[in-house]
Amino acid sequence: MYNWEFNVLGIYNFNNAGPYKPLFDFIKNNHNKLDGDILEAGVFKGSTLLSMALFLKKIKSNKKIYGFDTFQGFPKLNNKYDNINQFKKLLIENKINVSHYKKIKKFVQLKKKIFRNKISFDSVSSSEDFSKVDINLLMKKIKYLDLDNIVLVKGPFNKTMKSEIKPKKIMAAFIDCDLYDSYMQSLNFIWPKLVFNGLVQMDEYFSLKFPGARIACDEFFKGKKYHKKKYLIKKDDFERWCFKKK
Repeated sequence: MYNWEFNVLGIYNFNNAGPYKPLFDFIKNNHNKLDGDILEAGVFKGSTLLSMALFLKKIKSNKKIYGFDTFQGFPKLNNKYDNINQFKKLLIENKINVSHYKKIKKFVQLKKKIFRNKISFDSVSSSEDFSKVDINLLMKKIKYLDLDNIVLVKGPFNKTMKSEIKPKKIMAAFIDCDLYDSYMQSLNFIWPKLVFNGLVQMDEYFSLKFPGARIACDEFFKGKKYHKKKYLIKKDDFERWCFKKK
């Protein structure tokens, strides 16, 4: 597949060192060592889902990737922890540092003064509440690329993420669902199924928009055996965080 095809199809290009390199490297190095499939919580338009499916084909892995999403945007109800003002509390509690908080303040300033955006959990992102997604277009891309290793699971996480739902075992997961409740539901579903030494990359553990993700992770991992690691792809880039099960 040509590099320009990734751009045309709106797919994350795993051939270039980008924000999901830690996850792709882990899959490459462990797909034939660890049991279980791959899971993504928060698919949206399928940029990383399609990329991981293509990558599994490239490395000749027979694993599947399960993509969980409402495909209708955010749930209508949100948690108080998703209010952007929660970042100040995280700073006071030393759960984020001053440098992180300064970036958040600058981000909010840009949204308000330049773009005149309303700052709320369902408008702070450039994709707003993620409701502008065409699942039929995603299905067309899956068919065009002949990706028989994707399983889409449509619906709210509190309905679809039940223990009896496949996959039975997970070797790696990517959580990109922004909100406190969505993160908690994902972690409660993924972690018991994650094999030992399995990895989860959290897209919003470092965020300028969604404090609920970090709050949910810190709360969930209390008392659990895990190893947490920060990755920086480039200097001054966003922090990328992965949690490995121990």
